[in-house]
Amino acid sequence: MVKVALAKGRLEEEAFPFLERCGFRFEEKGERSLIVTDIEESLKIFIVKPADVPTYVSSGVVDVGICGTDSIVESQLKLIQPMKLPFGKAKMVVSGFEGFKMKNGSVTVATKFPVSAKLYFDSKGVDVKIVKLNGSVELAPLVGLAPLIVDIVQTGRTLRENGLSILDEIYPISAVVTLNDVSYRIKRGEILRFLERLERGCGREDLDRTR
Repeated sequence: MVKVALAKGRLEEEAFPFLERCGFRFEEKGERSLIVTDIEESLKIFIVKPADVPTYVSSGVVDVGICGTDSIVESQLKLIQPMKLPFGKAKMVVSGFEGFKMKNGSVTVATKFPVSAKLYFDSKGVDVKIVKLNGSVELAPLVGLAPLIVDIVQTGRTLRENGLSILDEIYPISAVVTLNDVSYRIKRGEILRFLERLERGCGREDLDRTR
């Protein structure tokens, strides 16, 4: 049996139809179910917070993780990433008011993603002060907390409705498969069969294999 940590929320909603397309079958799960096993009992899925997926994988509690690119970046963990999946598409961006100009090579940025923000501004040689928020970061420029935000966007609708614009794209996001290196050695056959089923569920144009 392959144990999988799956990011709850939007990715979870997209992942189960995809897994069914790959040939896995599940009993109807409850809204609060934290562990789901497929009918063949070849797959056990643990539903966890997105930021916790890399931790479950690196600790060996699970063999495989499915989460967004952002969760991997923010975790700062070195994990095997054999495959990107054709859902969970979004992008990490820098946003603010159109025409924003930086002063003295420094800026304050509000974000839920401090690692991504710091890496980006460091790469630009900009001295950045990070304000960590857990709620709607779009409010920060409107109330003067920070002129810029770093956040995930899909359509950009929320930004536009609040008078903000995308100023730069940091990196694209998609659902990513990650592996525990010890599990991959011990359960190589099972894990490879799981990956092959995922591959069959991907359209050829969507598949991005790195292994």
